[in-house]
Amino acid sequence: MRYNNITQEERIGLDMFSKADMDLITQATFEILETIGVYTEDAEAQNIYAEAGCDVDYKTGIVKIPEHLIIDAIRYTPSKVRLAALDKKKDVMLRAGPSVHWGPFGVGVQMLDYSKDGSTSIRPTTEEDLRKSMIIADWCDNYDVTDPTVTAVDWMEKGRGDLHELSTSLINTTKPTSYGSPEEASFEDYNELNKIAYGGDEEMARKRPLIKLCYCTTSPLELSNNVTQLTIKCAENMIPSHVISMALAGATGPVTLAGTLVTQNAEILASMTLSQLVNRGAPVLYGCANTIMDLQSGTAAVGSPELALLSSAVAQLAQYYKIPTASVMAGWTDSKIPDIQTGAERGLAMLPALAGANLIMMGGVLDGGMTMSLEQLVIDNDIFGSMKHILKGLNITEENICIDDIKKVGIGKHYLSLASTREGIAGQSNPLTFDRNMRGPWEKQGSKTAVDLAHEKVEWILENHDPCGMDRDIVKEMNNFVVRKDKEFMQRIAK
Repeated sequence: MRYNNITQEERIGLDMFSKADMDLITQATFEILETIGVYTEDAEAQNIYAEAGCDVDYKTGIVKIPEHLIIDAIRYTPSKVRLAALDKKKDVMLRAGPSVHWGPFGVGVQMLDYSKDGSTSIRPTTEEDLRKSMIIADWCDNYDVTDPTVTAVDWMEKGRGDLHELSTSLINTTKPTSYGSPEEASFEDYNELNKIAYGGDEEMARKRPLIKLCYCTTSPLELSNNVTQLTIKCAENMIPSHVISMALAGATGPVTLAGTLVTQNAEILASMTLSQLVNRGAPVLYGCANTIMDLQSGTAAVGSPELALLSSAVAQLAQYYKIPTASVMAGWTDSKIPDIQTGAERGLAMLPALAGANLIMMGGVLDGGMTMSLEQLVIDNDIFGSMKHILKGLNITEENICIDDIKKVGIGKHYLSLASTREGIAGQSNPLTFDRNMRGPWEKQGSKTAVDLAHEKVEWILENHDPCGMDRDIVKEMNNFVVRKDKEFMQRIAK
């Protein structure tokens, strides 16, 4: 299938649904929002919904949204959203359509440390771990965005951990970044960091916001105060927001994947409707972190094929609505270390990639999202590269069929000496951590595993790559702002 303004990267794809399927899902979503509704206790959000014509029960907090408002919201939600980067050349434009980008996953609370003897250990994450992961993702060429990967656990109850995380992210990458643990009460502080990054230029901060916020609905069918207030504030300030549902089939969603898809669609569209009621044309991205509750173990099975199917379904459903997707979870793993299970479950990300998810987030994550590995972050760069290569397809053209070369070489000879062969080297896949040598050379070089090679690359990147694109004075001002907020925080909790 061909789409306007889509590059050669998307030459092959996957169709999950027929139009009739998507119509059925959409009509079921309309019915849920009109007859069951969503719950929010936020008075401001209730009033916004009510003034637009929704049926709001102020006693119960139930908001029922008529079909025409949802259709309007879908129509007015932008079909493309720019993720601005400090380096403009690294901006990412997310378009409704099968154009795929890749990023790391955020908010891990444990770090997996790897030793050269092959042993591993875990510990709580720190701001320094976040800095290192941002530098690595910035260096790796297959990461299109560099979202914060871990939580600064070392700042819990000691200061403003959220501001440490956001400022550390902004300082240590020139790629687009977003923040996945925002608190609505801190929105102005986030926006202030955005302005500081531009040297106080408020116009630039509004036109090209360097902050993008990700937040999750509460399944089934609840919009917390935090979600509704962030939705309102992002819309008012034209800050791109990723709205994510984490409905679990069999627990917080129906046991069938189709039923969970409808449930999460209702949650996302309810939030998007609020956004467009506040400010028509506000940039909103459709996110997804849905999977199954493993009813035998009682855990959220993130390395499951069901997660890949739901993420693929969301990708195609959002394309049907002409809304870009972001924070689409795919290729996650339930494995605790970089191993065979991790590799197998990473491969499931190919399904939503083929379905056209615009921004897939999985880099570096292990253990159901709890643990981050710097080595896995580098290995995933190679996995992303392989998937990008597959998505290019074969690019069948008269030039690429190489009739002249085939005639020149003829029968029984080789192509190694041809100029076209030498020129084609740059177009081949070339992973950093996947060994392609024969056994003899591999053994002579130390019989290193992919994790060994990734560890060496981690050490090299941290020693040689400095991605900070900000002036020193701006970095100093940003750090001073965070220090002031730390002091205010400590003063409040001391009272």
